[in-house]
Amino acid sequence: MTANTDSSSNTDLSRRDFLASTAAVGGAMVLGFYLPAGHAEAAAIEGQPWYRDAMVPEINAWLTIAPDDTVTIRVAQTEMGTGVFTSCPMMVAEELQCDWSKVRAEYASPHRNATERAPAWTLPVPGGGNPLDPHGGGEPAQSETSTGVYRRMGTGSSGSVREGRYYLQMAGAEARERLLLAAATMWEVPTSELVAKNSVITHTPSGRRTTYGALAARAAQMPLPDPGKIKIKGPDQFTLIGTEQRNLDVPLKVTGKAIYGIDVELPGMLYAAAKACPVYGGSVKSYDFKAIKNRPGVHSAVVFGGSGYEGGGIAVVADTWWRAKTALDLMPVEWDFAGNAHRNSEEMWRADFASLKEPGTVVLDEGGSYAAAKAKAAKVVEATYTVPYLAHARMEPGNATAMVTPGRVDIWTGDQSPDRALQRAAEEAGVTPDQVFVHTTFLGGGFGGGGGADQLRQAIAIARTLNGRPVKLLWTREEEMRHGEKYRPMGIGSFEAALDADGWPTAIAMRTTGDRYDSSSTPAGTYRHAVAEQAVRGLHELPYFVPVRHYDVRTRNSHVPVGFRRATGSSVNVFYLESFIDELAHAAGRDPYQYRRELIARNSKFRDRDDWLKALDQVAEMSGWGKPLPEGWARGIAIDDRRRPSRQTVAICAEVVTVSVSKQGLPRLERVDCVFDEGFTLVNPLSVRKQIEGQIAWGLGDALWQEITVKDGRVVEGNFDQFRIARMADYPMQVNIAFLKTNNKWITGVGEEAIPQIAPAMAQAVFKITGKRIRSLPLGSHDLSWA
Repeated sequence: MTANTDSSSNTDLSRRDFLASTAAVGGAMVLGFYLPAGHAEAAAIEGQPWYRDAMVPEINAWLTIAPDDTVTIRVAQTEMGTGVFTSCPMMVAEELQCDWSKVRAEYASPHRNATERAPAWTLPVPGGGNPLDPHGGGEPAQSETSTGVYRRMGTGSSGSVREGRYYLQMAGAEARERLLLAAATMWEVPTSELVAKNSVITHTPSGRRTTYGALAARAAQMPLPDPGKIKIKGPDQFTLIGTEQRNLDVPLKVTGKAIYGIDVELPGMLYAAAKACPVYGGSVKSYDFKAIKNRPGVHSAVVFGGSGYEGGGIAVVADTWWRAKTALDLMPVEWDFAGNAHRNSEEMWRADFASLKEPGTVVLDEGGSYAAAKAKAAKVVEATYTVPYLAHARMEPGNATAMVTPGRVDIWTGDQSPDRALQRAAEEAGVTPDQVFVHTTFLGGGFGGGGGADQLRQAIAIARTLNGRPVKLLWTREEEMRHGEKYRPMGIGSFEAALDADGWPTAIAMRTTGDRYDSSSTPAGTYRHAVAEQAVRGLHELPYFVPVRHYDVRTRNSHVPVGFRRATGSSVNVFYLESFIDELAHAAGRDPYQYRRELIARNSKFRDRDDWLKALDQVAEMSGWGKPLPEGWARGIAIDDRRRPSRQTVAICAEVVTVSVSKQGLPRLERVDCVFDEGFTLVNPLSVRKQIEGQIAWGLGDALWQEITVKDGRVVEGNFDQFRIARMADYPMQVNIAFLKTNNKWITGVGEEAIPQIAPAMAQAVFKITGKRIRSLPLGSHDLSWA
């Protein structure tokens, strides 16, 4: 890290001065680590969601109760439009038996999670079976080994409900038991004679009543109840879970009061604009700060990079962001491209296709020899599919505000993994985690790309040079899209099937290649070989009956960083598989819906076969499948459950899309019918509907327009004029959503489960209209004209 500083513009600000300035501005900006007396509710009203120390009785780490019965529930996950600020409090309130109209939410503290151990009652009860699902199905939390007080703080993999439900229900139940014990002690009666409902405790024999607010202080002092005696409800006992509730964060957002990371303003704050090496993996060779040091407001330049970064770069600090950006654009910088400046998409595709000829890791090898089955086939169908790199395209560009003083680091940012952000901040600042305070804001979109990204490390690196003065780093849209990303991998799927005389597959051979998401491996398939899970998910277990199955996978990486993006491996493999099943149906001369249905019905070993059949039948009926459509219109169908080797939970989603294509080749998504798995129940069905509606827009962009390309080692697309997202005018005029009750399980979630089906279903409809079989995304890059 190197800094050039114009000392004449350097203003030291001590922590004491900083706090005094903060107090002076009052409600205009109240910080998470400092809250003047009496301003707690004002802060909430002004849309500042971060954790603040309790000024009313704290019943446990998850909630406080004020004298007026206001219940503040702390949410460990990050609200980025997914509804966690409502669904997570609903799970607590279900057990607490409080008045929902008096519930508000704020974020849990990553610092507290790093410094306090989880209470005993959040741990599995010995001999109690699966703690997450005492009522059947489900799975343990993926971060079950976390010892922090909130157990898990990451937001991803559709896991906020699935992985947090047990802890959140237990938090509400533990608080309820404390309140009952407080009332029993006060009245000198057994708790068995008490009833808690709507924030009121009633002594049934005498009719005496008291409120949660009146009891809160006493309840906070009660000893911890025996964890074995804390009971949580099952789905048949829910009264709040399963009802439609308006999202608690929406009023703040529609009125503009919600504070996102990009909105944070602190006294004495400086601003930074950053520029990473244009080629991933490169670094700064030299720069000329003297060329800009006398420009108005310019403070310093700071080089960043090294371990933990995707590449090196440089930032300019100034008294306004625009001055910082303008100076950065004018400052001469020489880059070291680390030998990657020759890379381009064409060369990378050639390498991927060449890898298909190399041996891969065998995932499926079942039923006998594919070659023997192929030799007896009445017909052989072959197809190769490709998908491009894709960006997250978050609406809020990467940003973070940081302040580094001796012994303490403060960060204000929206982050999908605030606990991981705390660890990364500690590493960058060279301090221990207990010295870091992350103040989580609302997040303007994450989609897998908003967790612990480079903007946080850059902000810390810059703040370390500023003698305790806060600095806000803000990326441009181009910096966000070209250098703040870990893209959804590009990939290839090569499929071949042998069909009998009636058009049914007797054997299938699948080969895939693509970039590897991460370094972890999961046992999967016939031989339980360790494979990259996202690369094989959905193909490791086929829902369709094919007697002979062979599948092998290979992963490789270029200099372009890849990572998790909404729908992850399913967004790739469902396009491959559902597109190929449609090609088989066409080769057999059969209806795509009926062909799928028969292949699933024949697969008696597929554990969710009956639920898949119900979903297919329901969505076909909803959509009017088989009924005539105008010329240039057609329907397509697809289904998936986002199954993966490491988990037992699934979430079935069947969709029928109705598409029109003009004779000039302009496609439009006219209608979507969706049947979605609700398992035992959904926490907030209203939020689920919103999620699915948003996913349809997301899947539409993936299907029709979006791709990331590389030229001279650099990402080409830098803004929404080149990476098109779905606009309101693009959205289908009709979206119908129905829920399918499957009583044997809790579902995986609803953060991304309706996305993968859109592209293959649209490609199917396009083929029906145009006669053109499109095997590479995006569809809009092809000539779709027809006559």
